[in-house]
Amino acid sequence: MKSVAEEYILITSTNFPEGGPGANYLNLFCRGLMANGKQIRVYLLKGHAFGNTRYSGPHTNISPEGVPYTYLGFRQRPEIVLLKLLDQILSFVRLLSLLIILVIQRKQATVLLYNGDIFFNTPIHLAGRNGKIKVIKFAAEIIDKSQYRKSALGRISRATYMFNFRYLNRMSEKLIVFSHYLKEEFAQMGINEKRILVQPNLTDFEFWQSERVTTEYTLGYSGAPYMKDGLNDLLISIKILRDRGVNVTLLVVGDATFGRSLIPGLKAECNRLGIEDLITFTGLVNSREVRSLLSKCQILAITRPDTIQTRAGFPTKLGEYFALGKPVLATRFGDIEKYFKDGSDVILAECGSPSSIGAKLEWMLQNDGRLEEIAQNGNRTANHLLEYKNSMKRILEFLSGN
Repeated sequence: MKSVAEEYILITSTNFPEGGPGANYLNLFCRGLMANGKQIRVYLLKGHAFGNTRYSGPHTNISPEGVPYTYLGFRQRPEIVLLKLLDQILSFVRLLSLLIILVIQRKQATVLLYNGDIFFNTPIHLAGRNGKIKVIKFAAEIIDKSQYRKSALGRISRATYMFNFRYLNRMSEKLIVFSHYLKEEFAQMGINEKRILVQPNLTDFEFWQSERVTTEYTLGYSGAPYMKDGLNDLLISIKILRDRGVNVTLLVVGDATFGRSLIPGLKAECNRLGIEDLITFTGLVNSREVRSLLSKCQILAITRPDTIQTRAGFPTKLGEYFALGKPVLATRFGDIEKYFKDGSDVILAECGSPSSIGAKLEWMLQNDGRLEEIAQNGNRTANHLLEYKNSMKRILEFLSGN
């Protein structure tokens, strides 16, 4: 009798197949599954939300790589509160219908869950306990309590998030985490380490190869430019260098993916520092434009502070930087020193220290003859660690193991 192939179902609240770091990661994950002969379908708990772009396709669609995806709620994420509530209810009802069918049919399936919302995660985990469903949970970060509003609603949101993190995650068959910090957190909760895989993000190295264009900027920064991500430290370091007669130009690629733009506030800060003529903001652009813009930069920078969130996560942009074959200036956050050697693969500065960032940047500019070798070393190390085709083989071994 021929055995029935196990089905992979991805349930997520991020965009798909494109529209931000989460979407890029999941798209590569799905492509990796398909490249290894697996079938995958995606259910989206929330509608599309990426700057001013709007999704105009059908409710159920297929990605360019052939992955089917379905919006359980509205296709476009609403901003009006009443519509948000209606969207959540509709998505929840359709999710329950999907889970009930899987449980009643006793159909063998693996649910890949990339979502931190207790409202949706609870029925998914309960279905996993009552059917032939394995729930594999992604844990990409820990959201620090400082990111929640100091109000009753903020405290409730924080409490539900922590319940999901500390208790619902234990109900998962296995966990795919982005850092050793997260693995240790879950191990301290009593989860067997054999059920936890550390895979720090995924990158398509073929796509992110640098384009052959003229260098126009000293530094490039990509991603949502929040001050909490260390961009302010980078701006102050540029101010320090300017005061010493060294002008460094910076290209900032990106903006908030949903809601109010961050750029007006950033421009005001640049004006305050007196470096507005050195900084260029592109706003939100797609991945191909990001690649083209970063190709015009001599050095790529990621200067995150040392916080719970940076210890627990691993940024998508770091893999993309290395894949571009550019020298990378980074701070010593998270797992970066577990994988990359300072002075050989990457140049590391101290977290939260604009003077350290400025000093390391000045060293790079004075020793540009060494930067090509550092860039090549970083590219090789990152390729082994993050290239999605290689990484998916390790991930599939983990998923299929006992």
